[in-house]
Amino acid sequence: MNEKSDLVDIVIPWVDGSDPKWKAEKSVYLKRHNIDAKANSDIRWFNWDNLQYWFRAVEKFMPWVHKIFFVTWGHVPAFLDTNCQKLEIVRHSDYIPQEYLPTFNSNTIEMNYHRINGLSENFILFNDDFFPLQVIPKTYYFQNDMVCDEAVESPIMPVDIGSISGWSCRMKANNVLFINRHFSKREVQKKNYDKWFCTAYGELIQRNEGLRYWNNFCGFHDPHMASAMKKTTLRKLWEIEPDTLHRASMNRFRGETDLSQYLIRYWQLCEGNFIPRKTLGKPFLVTTENCEEIAESIKKQEWQMVSLNEECSPKEFEKIKSSINQAFAKILPEKSMFEV
Repeated sequence: MNEKSDLVDIVIPWVDGSDPKWKAEKSVYLKRHNIDAKANSDIRWFNWDNLQYWFRAVEKFMPWVHKIFFVTWGHVPAFLDTNCQKLEIVRHSDYIPQEYLPTFNSNTIEMNYHRINGLSENFILFNDDFFPLQVIPKTYYFQNDMVCDEAVESPIMPVDIGSISGWSCRMKANNVLFINRHFSKREVQKKNYDKWFCTAYGELIQRNEGLRYWNNFCGFHDPHMASAMKKTTLRKLWEIEPDTLHRASMNRFRGETDLSQYLIRYWQLCEGNFIPRKTLGKPFLVTTENCEEIAESIKKQEWQMVSLNEECSPKEFEKIKSSINQAFAKILPEKSMFEV
């Protein structure tokens, strides 16, 4: 099935980690499963209390977005105007098959997005910690009904330190195994040489040069930024290996058979259905030592987009959150159409 659309939607998943009903349900299933503690750490549910600034940023810097599909377990932030015509509240039970529910696995949530009723063929997948800080044109994400992205290889590094768990490496390996089952790296890069060795990638092109002698893909560079995706690509993955996707979606928590939304990117790149461009933006690991510096960078709007990750204690997080949110309040003081 080929779908064409000039409309571009945003999909953003969100969890209120303080919701007592959600916590109670999660606790019940935690007792039933032997899970990777680091991959499912409570730090993933820290609430930044700054989602309103995300909506303001999208409205200000990406006004061409057709609709925002807000994916949730069931809770909705009090500030959201659920009657806004550009907002669709999507609960897990609205699109995820019942056999996979309840799920506390972001990969299951994201790898079933093709089932969302009304979602445009062309969409951008955000996290709630990705914040636009400058005007971004639609053509940065889509041109000629194709996604815009960068085809850059990067080997998987099997480590288990800091915020990178062994699970993360296994999941990336699962994605690459999937790709190598269906594509010949030699044929892919020969067919679209100019896209894989595009000078627009800057220094990143050296990764492709250094890995060009390997016959198979050993990994891909994953910019921790919002990604352009096509609904038909995700649907195709389910048609090609339904058992693999089913097995992964059965993981209520992050597990060893997981596949992630990056697989959608990889498939699009290997098919050659993309326009090459360098990914802009800056990922930050925010700490008590650098939070003030990062807050100043946000105020100055130095980057097209920032992504904010933290690895800290709850007490340290409160300091970090205060600094970062004050910066967002400085540049995004006006309410958006999405707020009551």
